[in-house]
This record gives sequence, C-alpha cells and structure tokens, in this order.
Amino acid sequence: MKGKDFPGKSKEAMGGEINVPNRRKDRESGGKGVESEERSRYRWVVLATFGLALFTQSLLWLTFAPIETEAEVALDVGRLAVRLLALVDPLIFILGAAGLGILADRRGFRFTVGLGLCLMAPAALTRAIALRTGLEGQALYRVLLAMQVIISVGACCCVVCLFQMPVKWFPERQRGTAAGLTSMSLLLGNAAVFPLVNRVAALPASPDRAQALRGMGRALDVLALMAVGVAILFFALVREEPRAPCEGMTIEPGIVGRLLRLPGFRALTLLFFFGMGIYITMMVAMEKIMAFHGLSSSFAAVAAGSMTLGGILGTVTVPTLSERLGRRRPFVLLPALTVMPLAITIAFVPVATVALVGAVMLGFFLLSAQPVIFTMLGEMEGVGPGLAGTAVGILFGIGSIGQIVVPLLLEIFSRTTGSGLPDYRWSMVVLGLVGLSGFLTVMGDVPETGTRAPEGIPCPTPRPRGRGPGREGREVAGE
Repeated sequence: MKGKDFPGKSKEAMGGEINVPNRRKDRESGGKGVESEERSRYRWVVLATFGLALFTQSLLWLTFAPIETEAEVALDVGRLAVRLLALVDPLIFILGAAGLGILADRRGFRFTVGLGLCLMAPAALTRAIALRTGLEGQALYRVLLAMQVIISVGACCCVVCLFQMPVKWFPERQRGTAAGLTSMSLLLGNAAVFPLVNRVAALPASPDRAQALRGMGRALDVLALMAVGVAILFFALVREEPRAPCEGMTIEPGIVGRLLRLPGFRALTLLFFFGMGIYITMMVAMEKIMAFHGLSSSFAAVAAGSMTLGGILGTVTVPTLSERLGRRRPFVLLPALTVMPLAITIAFVPVATVALVGAVMLGFFLLSAQPVIFTMLGEMEGVGPGLAGTAVGILFGIGSIGQIVVPLLLEIFSRTTGSGLPDYRWSMVVLGLVGLSGFLTVMGDVPETGTRAPEGIPCPTPRPRGRGPGREGREVAGE
C-alpha cells in the first residue's frame, strides 16, 4: 500500500516513520533473515495445529451431510430442513466473512482462530448433549440448527485466517507452500467427513427412529470430543503471535469497497466466485451426471471423492512449484482455462475412466489455484500482508455466493429426459461460455506478483513504540 491509501494520516499519526519492506533483499537472502532453529521448528507446530482447527471445522459444519436420510428419520423433519443444517455455513460466510476478516487483521491470528474454537467447541458439545436431554422432533432440530449457526461463525473465524497465518509465521519464500498446506487441511476435512461419520454412526440400511438417534449421537459425541481436544491443543501450543508485515496500520472505513475497486483484486475475486461455484456444482451434480451415463451412485461418490483427492494433490504441489519458479499468474490462468473443458467432458462422455481421470484433473487444477490466489493477495500493491484476513474474507464471502448462483444456473439451463433424469450437458456448455466471457474480461487484470514481478511493492509498517528489549526479534516471523 502507499501512503495515499490513508488520506489525512501523517507518518506521525500512524506511529512514526514508515518502513518499506525490501522484497529484493528478501529474495537475495532467500527470506531467511535471523531466527533461531527453535522458532523455525515452532512455526510448523503452529501450522499443524491450525491445520487441525481447519480440518475440524469442516467436519463440524458437514456433520449431517453423510447421514441426511437418517437425520430426517431421527429429527422427524424434511430433506430441506436437514440440508439447511449444512447450508447455514455458506450463508454465514456471505454475511460475515468480510467483517471477520477485518477482525482478524485488527486483533490477529491467535485471537480470531481462538474465538472460532471457543464458539465451535461448546456448540459441538451442546449438539451431543441435546440428544440425551429428552428433546425430540422440532425442539431438537431447532437446537441443532442454532448450534450449526454458531459453528459456522466459528468456522468463518478460522477460514479467514487461511493466509494470515502463513504471513505471520513464515518468510516470504515459504508462504505459498504454507498456504497450500492450510488449504489442504480444509479439503482433507471435506473428504474425511463422509467415511468418518458413516463409520462412527454405524447405521443399518433402513434404521428406525431410535437407531437413527443412537447412530447420530455416536457421531456427535466423537466430533464434540475432537472439537474440544483441538481447542485445548491450540491454546496450549500457540502461545504467542509475531507481528505481520504492515500490522498496526489503520483499517479505514470502506476498506471492502476500496479493495473491490482494485482491478487485480476484482479479477481474482471473480475467478474465485466462479471457481467455488463450479466446485460445489460438480460435487452436487456428480450423482445425476453419472446416472445419466448409466453409472451407479456408488461410482458417482468415488468420482466426487476423486475430485477432492485431485485438489489435495494440487494444493500440496502447485504452490511449492509456484514458489520455485517465482511465478503466480500462470498457476491461476491455466486452471481458469482448463476447468470448464474438463467439466464439459465429464458431462458428455459416458465412460467411467474418463469421468475418474477428468474428476481428478478438475480438482487438481481448480483447487490448486486457491492458495496461489491467497499468496498473490499478500503480494499485491493495495492489499499486502496487513489486509490478508480482510482480503480472504471478501473472497470467501463472494465465493459463497458463487456456491449458490452457479448450481442454480446449471439447473435453470438443464433438460429432463423421458425417464425423468436431468441432462446437464448443454447447461454445462452454457456455464462454459459464461465462464469464458468472464475470464476474457478480467484476464488482463490478473497481476503477476511472484519474485519475477516488478520490484518494490511498498507496504507501510508503523515503527513500534514503547516495546521492551527482545520484542523486535518477533516483529516479522522469519524476516
């Protein structure tokens, strides 16, 4: 950011002299700086603990998705009511992600994630206890729905720190890799929730109400214990928090609108909107696409899981490759170009092998772009590390809108066969054309922010005042 982004604020008003991090110096030194080996190891402990928090929040908000039919029986409600237990999460992200991102930038990573865990753990315990208090039907459902809202707020607190944690704890040369690992933790939770909940619930094929309640109770018990354990572990291990570059700057009113007026940020936001929308669209529609091809629902589950598996592989490998090559832009533009052709291929070709390979490739390209985009935000002029939480919050808020809008577009343009099965082939083509037009519109605005980018991305960092001896070494982790 430049000083002009803070109208009316003098250097003195912002805390003294403004220091501009030298990215060239950081490149030449490899981003190592002076730090102890103990701190170098400790950052990985913090990353692993944060990864567990992200993994757990995925399990908590998706708890009822694997046992949707059984939950209908246990709670005596309809399918839409049970789906609402999971759908509250994107609604909370739409309403609150940007605000919680601002909170993360103002109060820090440890405070914000800690707040999220303090919301999720008691809510998870309340869900488990509610099943043993004699509540039934609508009364029990209302308690569970309220707890899902609280869990979703806590999950949002954790997710908006996806890149703020790497910014605070890792040198510039490792932030892309760390962002990939945090993104991987989210996907692992999404992939693990179905086998884990089904295994723990251990429900028969057509359970009666008592069996469904017992199975659901077992799943809620295990997840409650996991949430409490992760919360205790986080507060025990994450005992301190280094300052991020630019931390302490004034976050002026209207920051969300100002960021959205930046062409580069707006371009990345549009790509994130469409990417999250396509991911959830393919996950939801996979069963019907495979049924149209004459393939079983169990194979559709494998194909959907393969998409997540491809995403996990992508988030582990692509950010590291981006760091080594010093480039970001190609790893965002290439996925944007390949996603819709792969989705259209899956929709049109009735071959199981093609569907599996296409699903893995689709997940790999689509989801690997996510941590690269986060890294670009931390390197962009006008955003930078000091607004990492706000920027990621805006992305997830708008991306959650995409999770609603894009599947709706798929349904609007779909057809129905004589046997009653939906035909998504031409609606996929329509989505592809919409996506292509959007991509061509913003392609020129996608910036290159890697180490081969133009030098000198300024970022005001207020000089600390009144700090005791020894605090300076904690100003920027790894720098």
